[in-house]
Amino acid sequence: MDDFLKVQYFDELFNIFSSQKDGWYAFYADYPHQKVHWSQEMVDFLGLPSRVMDNDEALSLYISFIHPDDRDGYVSAAQKMLKGEVDELNYAYRIKNAKGEYSTVATYSKYRRDKEGNPEFYAGTVINYEKNDLIEPTTGLYTVKQMMESMNEFDVTKKHYYLMLFSIRDFTSVNNKYGYITGNRVLRKVADIALIYKNGAQVFRLEGTKFAILKSFEPGDKSIETYGVEEFHQIKDQISKGIYIEDKKILIDIYGGAVYTDELGIDPNTVYTSALYALSGAKENAGSEQLNVFNRTRLVENQKKLSVYNEIRESVMDGCRGFYLVYQPIISKKTGKLIAMEALLRWYGEDFGEIYPDSFIGWLEKDPNFYSLGTWIFKHALEDAKDIIKVIPDFIVNINLAYPQLERDDFEEQLLKCVKESGVSPHNIRLELTERCRLLDKKLLKNRMEYIKGLGIQTSIDDFGTGYSAINLLFDLPTSQVKIDKTFIDNIKNEEPKRILLKAITDCARCIGAHVCVEGIENKEIADFISDNFNVTSLQGYYYSKPIPLDEFKEKMHKWM
Repeated sequence: MDDFLKVQYFDELFNIFSSQKDGWYAFYADYPHQKVHWSQEMVDFLGLPSRVMDNDEALSLYISFIHPDDRDGYVSAAQKMLKGEVDELNYAYRIKNAKGEYSTVATYSKYRRDKEGNPEFYAGTVINYEKNDLIEPTTGLYTVKQMMESMNEFDVTKKHYYLMLFSIRDFTSVNNKYGYITGNRVLRKVADIALIYKNGAQVFRLEGTKFAILKSFEPGDKSIETYGVEEFHQIKDQISKGIYIEDKKILIDIYGGAVYTDELGIDPNTVYTSALYALSGAKENAGSEQLNVFNRTRLVENQKKLSVYNEIRESVMDGCRGFYLVYQPIISKKTGKLIAMEALLRWYGEDFGEIYPDSFIGWLEKDPNFYSLGTWIFKHALEDAKDIIKVIPDFIVNINLAYPQLERDDFEEQLLKCVKESGVSPHNIRLELTERCRLLDKKLLKNRMEYIKGLGIQTSIDDFGTGYSAINLLFDLPTSQVKIDKTFIDNIKNEEPKRILLKAITDCARCIGAHVCVEGIENKEIADFISDNFNVTSLQGYYYSKPIPLDEFKEKMHKWM
């Protein structure tokens, strides 16, 4: 092929290749003619003087564009290729673009020699990470999009796989102390460490400070059950020695969660959500140094959970198939009559039977599809309450609200839309903030509650007295009710500290105008004891009724009225 035809040929290849992916710049070096040919996209990106340059001039100019901190590493990698130690160059670095700004890129290229070993041809692409959603620019690792593609590929090719996630604990303090530029360099160092100890796996950068390690296994390969633990501790131990950025030693710690598939057909999104769930468990267990493996213990039981979760997730995507609501009455302490009901979620699957939300809701909250389920609950509960409101005009339906709903940017808009479409008056609605809602940013949570209050909807702090609950919530958040958790009143007649604390909570709540509902009332004796000794407003529990379907609730209403 003569030089003219060669240029035309590669120009056409450049055009085809560059049109496929934005931010991918092709080049090739023709060693017999000592010429380097750049694609037009490459010329425009770097501000190169010409599309065709002499080899030495092109190499010298290109290296001069590379960030000084990355230049030696690039040259060293290129020299290994030129010496024949490797036949390719795959290297990430920063380079100055035509605007004079540094962009993170990577070269992926191949080097060919003739039969005598003389250099013949060198071609590849430079990928601009900042224009590519498959590559994360700070670390040079693949993104969650590419991770999901790999997991889907494993699913199609019928391979089992192991997914480990780890995250940096309290990374905000690093950014606050050293600045974001140094923080990003720390993330790059963490990525490098993960690549060293990946043991044949792929490494990804996810949102925030989360990283992922993904490895496939053939069906029947038992090593999947032991993989990941040693790799996690190797990464953790190396990081704990300190991350050195110039003359600074930065101390950080990581925590990790993992999941692996022992059967085929588990949706990759379910696996990813399960890994996030395991990771959140590790974060909350701050004293643990271990990798929190989703199905490391009680393997059969947990693998069944993964199958259940997969089915539940598919049910949400299929119009919330299999989900239904049951209702538990809330009784006025003053009149002993029905004043409200709480909507509670259930799910039934043909292969699994009835599953209570305690088994899956914490996991499902990690999934992007949870919002669809939350909206379904809200709409159905309001629709179910309409007939009862006609009989009891001041009747209130309590509906649980989870943090994935509150933290969405369009929460307020969607809430208002649902209320208007339902035709139910806001004063007949009370939204219960589940325990994990209190993990949200306090300012955001307060603003959301003030918006809800502004609509005329009441709010309730659920499970008060457990977990993350604290007295100062009553002063920080504009709530109209607190619900005392059942575990808080268990054996309260024989435990003076519980009695003292409950009295403090109820007196405090009533002083600021908040109602108090006590859950877990299981018999007349405890109902009378709570009513006689504490400043409460309402009672809820099996003494009055277990949660029941709407039709049964309507049939029994008369005995509570």
